[in-house]
Order: sequence, then C-alpha cells, then structure tokens
Amino acid sequence: MYEFTFLTSDRGENFINHLKTLGITATSRVDPINESVTNVAIPDDIDDNLLDQIEAWYEDETSRNEAAARALEDDGDIVSAGIWVQLENGGSSLARVDPNIMNRILTVLTPDELGHFVSVIADAVEHPDVTPICHNKSTSSCG
Repeated sequence: MYEFTFLTSDRGENFINHLKTLGITATSRVDPINESVTNVAIPDDIDDNLLDQIEAWYEDETSRNEAAARALEDDGDIVSAGIWVQLENGGSSLARVDPNIMNRILTVLTPDELGHFVSVIADAVEHPDVTPICHNKSTSSCG
C-alpha cells in the first residue's frame, strides 16, 4: 500500500474523491497517535505512470495547504512547526518543534537532509546501538 498523510480539515476527502475519479479505491484512517492526522492508503499495484501523476497531484495539494497554513501563521493565528517521523511499524508520529528552532535548522540543512537526519535518529531509537561512537572496525575500539 502507498500511504499519503493529511493534516487538513477535510481529512483528505478532496484527494480521495480525486482518486475515485481515476477508479482507484482508497482507505483512510485517523492516525492513532495524533487524531488531527489522517492517513490515506491506495493499493501498491498501480501503474507507475499513474502513481507518478497521483504523487505529483498530492505534492501540489500539499503545497497549496502549506501555503494556506503559512498565510494563517502570517496573520498571527497559528504558529507551529514539526517533523514527521516514519516508524518501522508503518506508522508515523509528528514531532512538534519550536518554529524558531526549525527555522534555524533549515538555514543549514535542506528539508531532505533534515528528513534523513530524523530517520537516522528514529532508527537508533527503535534499534539501540550500544557500541562506542569511536571504534575501529577491525578491533571495535578507539585509537
């Protein structure tokens, strides 16, 4: 299954309706960790070209929603930032971050680099590694 995440008040209904016009069945569920998040899943046996179109449409839709959210932030109504963390069990979790800290991080890292960094941390939390950070591959010790 391919999964798409929505933070919008319509809970992805616009996206689901678009998928229906393409003849694609979608399922949706509220994220068990954050009830304001809805995950929409589609079958993974979709033609690659069609999947590319769906992903492009999703990205456009997400960009429009982000622009609308930023406009609200500019009005002073909402101030928020966060990073989605994909979990090994297929779930996801929103790590809320102070917007000022997020802005500082994004001055030195691209969103992709930040995403990779967060993924490494999530993996380390789910699979603890107790080896020393400084070790020789052949001797497993420093120096």
